[in-house]
Amino acid sequence: PTQYDKYLEHIEYTLTQDTPIAFGLHPNAEIDFRTTQSNRILMTVLELQDRVAASGEGAMSPDEVAAATTTDILDRFGEKKFDVEDIARSLEEQGPYQNVFMQEMDVMNILLTEIMRSLKELQLGFAGELTMSDAMDALKTSLYLDRIPTAWQKRAWPSLRPLSSWLTDFNLRLVQLEEWQNNPADIPKVTWLSGLYNPQSFLTAICQVTAQKNQWELDKLVTWTDVTKKTTVEEVEGNSRDGAYITGLSVQGARWDVNGGVLERSKPKEMFCKMPVINVKA
Repeated sequence: PTQYDKYLEHIEYTLTQDTPIAFGLHPNAEIDFRTTQSNRILMTVLELQDRVAASGEGAMSPDEVAAATTTDILDRFGEKKFDVEDIARSLEEQGPYQNVFMQEMDVMNILLTEIMRSLKELQLGFAGELTMSDAMDALKTSLYLDRIPTAWQKRAWPSLRPLSSWLTDFNLRLVQLEEWQNNPADIPKVTWLSGLYNPQSFLTAICQVTAQKNQWELDKLVTWTDVTKKTTVEEVEGNSRDGAYITGLSVQGARWDVNGGVLERSKPKEMFCKMPVINVKA
């Protein structure tokens, strides 16, 4: 046999399965790939199966699941809304940080309005008071499959979460804004950066505040980070004196050594590493 044939034989019989190590990757890369692949297969099966047969005897039908989810969401978020104008009137001075949080509240109000409107419309459809439109049917299907409805996604932040997890995350974002609303003149001791719709605006606000404080030119400032050894928000005693503390960041493909203050290789089966509290300065 030729050398070429030997290569083919080696590939066919010796390399039975591609592994991340063969390509110089961490073993965790295969876990992530297989998990994503499995989720896609399961979701495809769920979408293709007969809805009536899938519900089974004694189980809730897809319409009943969607109706129950609709009621639950309306109960949880029906009373939530931010009075941005009232907050603005209560402030003696509206600085960069206040602008960021009020813009976040505006975005959340828009999302809350769409969620309430679409769910109340769907309730009328279930009650027979409205004819089911394509949009209402799509919403019903999303609620049954535990997926974020498309109309909500267009008004929200990018997310790959299932609907149930997304709603929990949504509520935590609202809680952060509600806590700031109680004392709008100051920013939170530690800001959950990934809980903001537009986190870049908060980083820009840090530069703006620093520029105003020191009479520096804004366009010449950049942000830099100091990763602290504080792994929980409770360990932080007060606001940063020369920037802002943030949390909610994580590293994929590596891990942070808190004691050494450096990046290290990931541990086996540890897909993400949560970062400690970070002090962002300009």
